[in-house]
Amino acid sequence: MPTTAQTVLPINPRQTSNISWNPFRCSGLDLPVNLAILVKVLALVLLVTNHVRLLPDPWLPFIPLLDRFPPTLFKWTLQIVFVVAAVSILFNRSIRRASVVLGAVMLIAVVSSKAYYGNNKTFCGLMLLLSGLYQPGGPPFLRWQLALTYFGAGLNKALDGDWHTGVFFENWAVNRLHQPWYIKLDAMLPPMVLARFMCWSTIVTELATVPCLLIPRLYYWAVLANIFFQSSLLLFTGTTFTLFFYSMTAASLAFVTWPAGSISVLYNPRSSFGQRTRQFFQGWDLDRRFLWTESQRRLELQTGDTVHKGFRAVRMMMLLNPVTYFVIAGSIAALDNIPGDTALFRRLIAGTALILFMPPLAWLLDKGFHHD
Repeated sequence: MPTTAQTVLPINPRQTSNISWNPFRCSGLDLPVNLAILVKVLALVLLVTNHVRLLPDPWLPFIPLLDRFPPTLFKWTLQIVFVVAAVSILFNRSIRRASVVLGAVMLIAVVSSKAYYGNNKTFCGLMLLLSGLYQPGGPPFLRWQLALTYFGAGLNKALDGDWHTGVFFENWAVNRLHQPWYIKLDAMLPPMVLARFMCWSTIVTELATVPCLLIPRLYYWAVLANIFFQSSLLLFTGTTFTLFFYSMTAASLAFVTWPAGSISVLYNPRSSFGQRTRQFFQGWDLDRRFLWTESQRRLELQTGDTVHKGFRAVRMMMLLNPVTYFVIAGSIAALDNIPGDTALFRRLIAGTALILFMPPLAWLLDKGFHHD
């Protein structure tokens, strides 16, 4: 992962007068690179999944006053502002303000209709809103919000008797999801043993993640726990829970920062591996962040005081390239538009990303991948 962030360096708004329209560009904007990627990923997902069609007119609103608005006008206004704000984020037009507006639209939609309400939509809206309101040196609201979400989820399950006994998970996995590997493994064990294990593992994971999200020296483990947990849910169910997978994993970007300026990469021009790697990564370095320098040493990348070599350098180049996050989120989101059962393809994309980027499998590749 990119280096853990305790502070995030701001971008001077005066430097953003000639902003590129390149949707893959995330540097030089009025948000730090990590937050720019966060809001762009969410905007991309919202557009690709055509979420705008779900925005409601007022129906059993949480705020009765909203009932007084003309339903059709209310819905069309939300939809138009929603699309304009999402497109503005992608094409770098007042990205900070557009994030606030897009987040506010989603939250207004949530409170205007009990039918539309969902934790996943609320959390996505908050991630956009809080990213847009971010101020250097200010309270880390994004991190607190993620910690609060995990605490609420874990506490809710810890106080629910059906989670203590495993009844909830058993019914969900067998009767709702018809999860084949769970059913087979469950049949080999005493009744409810597997269900109780899954329930208590979930409760412990969610509550144990909270202190990691609040203590700076544990941010690295917080990011790992968050991504592993959300990816495990996708792998188990084959679904993204509407926006929950995207917004929860994107929230991890609030805990990391990108190196300032260009990133130095050393490569050996006489090595076929070094040449192929340079050609490949230069082709999709659309943010122009990597500076390639010829060297007699094998492939190396330096971030801060840390030098990454071999496959670890390749992995860091992918993690430090915004395109990686757009491709992963966009490809999973695009499956919503394909008829039929696409759960297998979601699992393949998420599983491949875990193998390439996350320990322990990525660590094994680091150890076994050597090129001179």
